[in-house]
Amino acid sequence: MGYLLLGAAYQNVDKAEAAKYLRKSIEHTEGPATVALQGLANCAPSAELPEIFDQLLDLIPEKCLDYYEKLFVLATDAALSLACLNVFKKRAQNPDDTNIIKIREYLGRIWFSTDIEVASTDSDLYKVSMETLLSTGDADLKSTVYKRYLKWLYKEQDLASCLRHAINMTVSHPRAVYGYEWICKIYCEYHDQPDSEEWMQELKLPIQAYAEQLLEFNAKSNLALLIKSIDLYNQQQYIPARQLALQAQQCHPSYKVTLQLLARIHMKFGAYRLALLLWQEIGQENEEYAQCLSYENDATKLQEALRLLKGFPESELNIKALARCFHKLGDTQQLKSLELDDITRAEYLLSPNEAVQALADKDSFEALLLCGKLHMKLQNYEEALNYMLKATRVQPHIAECFDYLARLYLANGDISRARKCFEKCISLNALSQQAVDSLSSIYQQLGEEDLNEALLLNTLRYLNNDEAVRLQYKLGLHFLRVNKWDNAIQCFRFAIKYDFKCMVYWESLGDAYAGRGSYNSGIRVFQKILELSPANCYAQLQLAVIKTTIRMYPEAIADFNVLLKEHPDYLPALKGAAEAHIGLANNLKSQNIYGRAKDHFQLAVEHLQSAFLQPKALGMVWLWRLTANVFVQTAQLPQSLANLDVAGILAKREEDIAYLSRNDLLQLAQRFFLCALKLKQNTYLWYELALCSYYSAVYMPEQAMDHLETAAKVCKMAIKENSNRWQNWNLLGVINMHVANENLPVAQHCLIQSVSLERKSYTAWTNLGVLYIKLGEIRLANEAFKRAQQSNPIYPNAWIGQAMVAETIADEEEAFDLFRHCQQFEYHPEAAVGYAHWVCQVISDPVLRNKPHNKHAIENWHADIYALDAINWYVQNEETDASISSLTFQGFLCVRQKLYQQAINAFTRACEQSDPGEDRDKLYTNLGYLYLKLGQPEKAVKAFNAISHATFKPIIGLALAYYRSGQLEQSYSIYNSVLESVVGQDDEKAATILVAMASMVYAFQGERDTKTVLYQCLLLKGVPIQALYSACALGVLHGDSDLCQMIMSELKAYQFSEEHCVDVAYLTAYYWLINAGARQALNYLQTQVRMFPQHAGLRRVFLKFMLDYFRENSVYQLATSNTALIALKLGHIALRSSIKASEEAETRIYVSRALEPVDKNQSLKLVQCAIRLNPTNNEARQLLASITAC
Repeated sequence: MGYLLLGAAYQNVDKAEAAKYLRKSIEHTEGPATVALQGLANCAPSAELPEIFDQLLDLIPEKCLDYYEKLFVLATDAALSLACLNVFKKRAQNPDDTNIIKIREYLGRIWFSTDIEVASTDSDLYKVSMETLLSTGDADLKSTVYKRYLKWLYKEQDLASCLRHAINMTVSHPRAVYGYEWICKIYCEYHDQPDSEEWMQELKLPIQAYAEQLLEFNAKSNLALLIKSIDLYNQQQYIPARQLALQAQQCHPSYKVTLQLLARIHMKFGAYRLALLLWQEIGQENEEYAQCLSYENDATKLQEALRLLKGFPESELNIKALARCFHKLGDTQQLKSLELDDITRAEYLLSPNEAVQALADKDSFEALLLCGKLHMKLQNYEEALNYMLKATRVQPHIAECFDYLARLYLANGDISRARKCFEKCISLNALSQQAVDSLSSIYQQLGEEDLNEALLLNTLRYLNNDEAVRLQYKLGLHFLRVNKWDNAIQCFRFAIKYDFKCMVYWESLGDAYAGRGSYNSGIRVFQKILELSPANCYAQLQLAVIKTTIRMYPEAIADFNVLLKEHPDYLPALKGAAEAHIGLANNLKSQNIYGRAKDHFQLAVEHLQSAFLQPKALGMVWLWRLTANVFVQTAQLPQSLANLDVAGILAKREEDIAYLSRNDLLQLAQRFFLCALKLKQNTYLWYELALCSYYSAVYMPEQAMDHLETAAKVCKMAIKENSNRWQNWNLLGVINMHVANENLPVAQHCLIQSVSLERKSYTAWTNLGVLYIKLGEIRLANEAFKRAQQSNPIYPNAWIGQAMVAETIADEEEAFDLFRHCQQFEYHPEAAVGYAHWVCQVISDPVLRNKPHNKHAIENWHADIYALDAINWYVQNEETDASISSLTFQGFLCVRQKLYQQAINAFTRACEQSDPGEDRDKLYTNLGYLYLKLGQPEKAVKAFNAISHATFKPIIGLALAYYRSGQLEQSYSIYNSVLESVVGQDDEKAATILVAMASMVYAFQGERDTKTVLYQCLLLKGVPIQALYSACALGVLHGDSDLCQMIMSELKAYQFSEEHCVDVAYLTAYYWLINAGARQALNYLQTQVRMFPQHAGLRRVFLKFMLDYFRENSVYQLATSNTALIALKLGHIALRSSIKASEEAETRIYVSRALEPVDKNQSLKLVQCAIRLNPTNNEARQLLASITAC
């Protein structure tokens, strides 16, 4: 009693102490310790409460409902839920308990709210408790309980109860899908089981009604769709059944029942491969799986089918499957041992004829199908078609029937029906290999590439990686045809991954890379092929073709040569080699290397001739077209190179090798284009033939009208073939612009039509601009050329057109700049002549030459050199057709660069082509003076004598030519006659003539008469400085101080002139030398050098003077050597100064002499260099000998 009181006392202070004393009270109490237990229920730990409440339930039954409620609350604790559940389970064992309903309710709630697993011994108790909850709970609770309870019933395979409660749920909760789903699920999974009648009795409505109701709630319910599919399958409506089953599979892809149904439907269609894949996915090795295996061709799978079939009962289908396996494995003995029906025996054991006779009186589907196959094998296509049609009418869902029907229609050429049958076959059996391949070919033949792609992708969905290799490759070929390069590459790489050694896959991958433009990747692929298979012709060919594409022509030609050495008649290689040579020839042609270009055209023709030797090649359009293009391109070379050696049989000549000139090539090209057109007509061939005819008109002006008429007709044929091709209209416009058949209105219409079709056609815009220039519409021409420049900023013809517009409106600077800009592009004859013209005009006109812009172009941009290069190309290309003006420009620019012999050649050709007149006289004048420069006075005399109307300059030139050729009397006579005509009219010319006459007088009559002539010259106004030089030199030579002093006073006017400083300093120094001595002369020269320190010529005069008069003086040796080095250095400062090799050699000899006392090694090097510069200089060799001798 004391413990009890202590426990009661501590209950509100310390529950642990209270619990301790109450436990002791229970231990020391005899009989039921009801009060202590009641107190302990209030202070004991939670883990002890279930046991305490269990005892109190027995001791105080009137409070049992309170204790049940407390136990249920305790069960919410996961740690105590099992203990509380055990208490309720114990109480529920007494069905006579007045609170049994409440006990079962609490028991159900605990089971429902916790994850405590229901033991097998508690199954009945669980059912009772759940049903109690369903009977006493509200709607929400019932819905939740149903979900838990139905799942448990299904797990326990109590299908009748599960179906009954699911039906009850549809009544109590008509808008909830859960009950309908369980009804449909049970039906789907167990409707074909032997004991299905037991639970089907629970159905209150047909199963279809529940499925329809479920579809109303969830249109994508796989279970409802599956029930409808099963119903249709049972009605033998297999096609709609498959459609619904596929919809169900989309909702639940891995549902086993759906897969089984689909497999059985596929088997009904004869799509055994599809069914096999599904049975493998399910993982069942049943009879149906074995039957599907028997339709495979792989020996391993057939052996597996035999193993499985031998373990199953000997049904009719199994026996047929066994027979099928034995037949495919070639085991005739085992096949004969089977008990076969008549149809199977006829199929596997009889010959086709015997089988047809044996089945003659049978009309079953199998018999009809087999008869159709047999007649097809016997090539009785009409009978085969009849049997196949009968079989198809009997069972219209069999894919094989449509497959054979399609083959029969295809054999009869009925592509439309064959296509429909193949499509039907594939709709029934997506993995029918023969049907897929045939339908794909039909789609390709009809150009329906999208359908072909969809077909292949759909088929690939059903195959795993190993089985999809062939179709992946086929899909890659499709992508290759439609230029989907990335997709094609992925397909080919996939195929290679699973079949590394198949060269066809590698070849297609290389083609895909090349088609995409990944040429380096393509090259690596084909090189890999050659590593795996060195003799692979296609890899060698494509490797060379890719190199041709990326313009690696020499490497491509080398590869083609290797290939043709092994396979000389390989047509693709012959074509590729010809194209490589043509590409290289055009490349060389663009660089104006015409000789080598012609050689490659010749090699291309030789390859094409080899192709012509093969009869099958004569029907190939590309051969005729390519050969004709080679002829046309060769005809556009310069006249001397526009020829080819062609086999006589091709040119229809008697000789074995026919030499074809330009005209012959163009005529033969037209004939070849016509041969190509006979094989196949298209707008491109008509266009090329029209272009060939136009070139014939250009190169054969005497027949221009006929060729232009032909070109116009042919071009109209090209337009008729394709009126939306702008090139056709452009060419017709150009043809009508030709001067021999000028029809400018028609040309304008055609060119406008061309630019309307293609707004960015810079060629057509340029031609339109040229037309407007012809019409005098300068503003429209400028606009047309501007549009061409916008379309292609680097198209030279557009810029040339703008330059022509600038010339027309007399904008000289703009024309000069535009022609200069044209030189930055490829060579063009019009640009070359135009630029040379403007450069020559600027150089020859002092006003234009001194403009800052033009001066900068000449001195810094080297316009004269660029112009000379351009006109040289023009003259070389035009050969005998080079114009007089172009030859004149060439001669003028060559003279400027001191290329006198080239200038003589140009002027000579120009003189030969010129008509008598003022222009030819000027050419002969230039020619005569060039001969004088080269020291050929006899030829100069001939040139000057060829002038018909002589003026002052050619007459003086003739006199000079006579003088230099030793014909002094004729020279003097000419000078004298000219002098009489100019005295009193032109003192400058008279003075010049007198100077020349003085030199002849001095040679024959001496000093006195020479002075007389010179005095006459000095008395004239505007005396030339050459007269002063001559007089001063005469005074120095003959010691005439008075004359020297007089001339020195005149030369003072030139002492600050850099142009004349060399000659003035030289004469003045010798004047001082004679009159005041060497030292005074040296001082004078030093003064002049300080005045013009950068003048190389003055330094050389200074150096020569010191070498002549101070070389032996050791005091001046170092100064002389330094002066020599400076003189040598100054001669190389001006980059544009042209120094002859002989002059440079002479300078180095002087420098070597100056350095000899100071630096012998350097002196030796300089004299050796002088010998290399001018090997014929004896002075240098003597100096070398003297240096080495010391």
